[in-house]
Amino acid sequence: MRIERKILNEIINCMPAVPPEAGGIIGGRAGLVCLWEYDAGRPEKGCVYRPNVDVMNGIIAEWIEQDYDFMGIVHVHFGGVSTLSEGDIRYIEKIMKAMPGCMAQLYFPIVVQPNRLMASYIACVNEAGDLTIVKDKIEVI
Repeated sequence: MRIERKILNEIINCMPAVPPEAGGIIGGRAGLVCLWEYDAGRPEKGCVYRPNVDVMNGIIAEWIEQDYDFMGIVHVHFGGVSTLSEGDIRYIEKIMKAMPGCMAQLYFPIVVQPNRLMASYIACVNEAGDLTIVKDKIEVI
């Protein structure tokens, strides 16, 4: 994932240091993440991020009108956990199945608290419809 330093810093510094989980969406142009929108999500018990889908879809629509691409969803993990949970994987599968065919790749970065680090995962759907999720290198621009 290629990301502007300013956006990376904003994301890392905006995420809560303690539960509840939060997240947001990332967007950009030409494969570079240069936009993001914070989402406190919907109230939920425990460490679960439930996006405010209606609000986030509205932001995505605005980005598309301005010729930006929706590039993925970011959320926070606590306790230094940088790997995807089973719930994260199920949610990624659901999102990727709902995406139009032209959007066969999205990023799913995790802000790791309390370390204030980021780990990124990329989800891809091939022509046969098979989903692959792999850890991705973060390139800061």
